[in-house]
Amino acid sequence: MKKLSFRIWLLIILLVLSLLSIFVSPNGITLFQKGVLVTSVEQNSSAFQYGLRQGQIITAIDGKAINNITDYSNYIQSKFPSVNQTKMTITTKDLVVILYSNGAPNITISSIPKTNLKAGLDLAGGARALIQAQGKDLSQSELNDLIAITTNRFNVYGLSDIKVRPISDLSGKRYMLIEIAGATPKDLRSMIENQGKFEAKIGNQTVFVGGNKDVASVCRNDATCARIETCQQDSSGTYFC
Repeated sequence: MKKLSFRIWLLIILLVLSLLSIFVSPNGITLFQKGVLVTSVEQNSSAFQYGLRQGQIITAIDGKAINNITDYSNYIQSKFPSVNQTKMTITTKDLVVILYSNGAPNITISSIPKTNLKAGLDLAGGARALIQAQGKDLSQSELNDLIAITTNRFNVYGLSDIKVRPISDLSGKRYMLIEIAGATPKDLRSMIENQGKFEAKIGNQTVFVGGNKDVASVCRNDATCARIETCQQDSSGTYFC
């Protein structure tokens, strides 16, 4: 029998490592893991207070095995037929959480991903939002500015699979459509509802900060509202305007 050459063994090792990188995540989730994945937890909820966090895997509730989303949904529906406060013991891979509640825990769950490959919105699911300006019909240039600003804000979060694009209806009204793969509607809403903070930097040094500190307002209506009014010279001979 002919022995395998060094190159063949090297190819086999690289193939095995590639498969492990796809099907085994850094936190130990594998293809054969059973349960449901917690994708978000309401921060003001008792579930969050007692230690349930995004990324944990629920394997059992009250001693009953939870292998998939169907098991979770069926048990939660049978657990809360009324508004009476009920004890619930949630078992995850990391800890056991005991809750007292009259309703389902304020969490969002999903199936455990089978691989580390990142799928888009159509395959992995996610959140989609249609944004309309309040009390104003946006021009095309205003909409383009809004899309550019929104895209820059999402870049701060390090999101890779995101689409921000303009759309319009039959009447000509313009909207901004945001699609994020793998995010919950609550995650998306919190990101777009929070007001942005203006900062102007030269290199790594912040020179202007918004919020009525350095820049009280910004005017873009025409050239007359953005101008230099006066300039003076200080004791060192430097001009400031």
